[in-house]
Amino acid sequence: MKLVLLSGGSGIRLWPLSSSIRSKQFLQVLPAPGGGHESMLQRIWRQLSAAGLNHEAYIATSSGQEMLIRKQLGAAPPIIIEPRRRDTFPAVSLAAAFLNSVEKISPEETVIVLPVDAYVSDDFFFKLLELDNALHHSGAEIALLGAKPNDPSEKYGYIVPDTSSVSATRTQANRTYVSVDRFVEKPDRIAAEALLAQQAMWNCGIFAFRLCDLLKRLENSGFPTDYVELQKQYHRLPKSSFDVEVLEGNSRLICVPYLESWKDLGTWNTLSEELASPVLGRGQISADSVNCQIVNELDIPVMLVGLDDVIVAAGPGGILVARKDAADYLKQLLPVPDIESRKESVHSD
Repeated sequence: MKLVLLSGGSGIRLWPLSSSIRSKQFLQVLPAPGGGHESMLQRIWRQLSAAGLNHEAYIATSSGQEMLIRKQLGAAPPIIIEPRRRDTFPAVSLAAAFLNSVEKISPEETVIVLPVDAYVSDDFFFKLLELDNALHHSGAEIALLGAKPNDPSEKYGYIVPDTSSVSATRTQANRTYVSVDRFVEKPDRIAAEALLAQQAMWNCGIFAFRLCDLLKRLENSGFPTDYVELQKQYHRLPKSSFDVEVLEGNSRLICVPYLESWKDLGTWNTLSEELASPVLGRGQISADSVNCQIVNELDIPVMLVGLDDVIVAAGPGGILVARKDAADYLKQLLPVPDIESRKESVHSD
């Protein structure tokens, strides 16, 4: 079993502290064991190490982030460099080519892909072994991990299980997975409530596949499975998510339910729930303010008075003042950095 950690992102959802140069996973704002702070990347690498899985892990990222990864983690993790940012399907495909032609692992080996911004307990990483087992015993092409929802959230995509496989799971104690019926992307609250009634699970963006299956997909689409050659042709890969290219419409999918706490720390609202202190950096919150958060990287004080449920984030790139439950809309206001698209046009000429 090999693990591929996806460390990408355009740095928008945690603006102004994150950017295309320093994505959210590098922000050292989470409480670290023994005091101090750690980033999402440092946290997940520490947890992988505690579970004894760090020696099986690789980090897929763009060239612009390699230095930050080395700075935060040292020289230990192998890094798979994407020539440019092109979404999750190209990133996973390049990682598969690296494992195939550089690491020369068995084509039957399981590859598990997970993002670096998941906030989970240490026990979560032993669930990955279950994901590996389910993939091999089921005969499926892809095994996904689905988190049991805490509420009908509108922030996450949902995995809807096949109802017949749910019934089978109840009657077979040794079966820990269900077949996948379909996916629903970020429904409104009413639709989410209906999905919970169908025992739908949050899509964690964590999935497993046999290396040979993805290599076969690449070959059938006319792409090389050699790492160096695929790097040269990287601009030809569809700029699309793994969900769109592989999961949607695929009848050979299973899902392993995860019943413990899982959280995506990709927005200010969810991240603020896990910060050690309501004030990070120079600032002060008045006693009559409730459920507020200041994260300040500037050398000037931020004062928050008489407000409830507000996040203030200040950095060299700007200042954000938002109601916590509205901070998720930040992505709609900020343009995606076009530095990568400029690189694309140069390559296509």
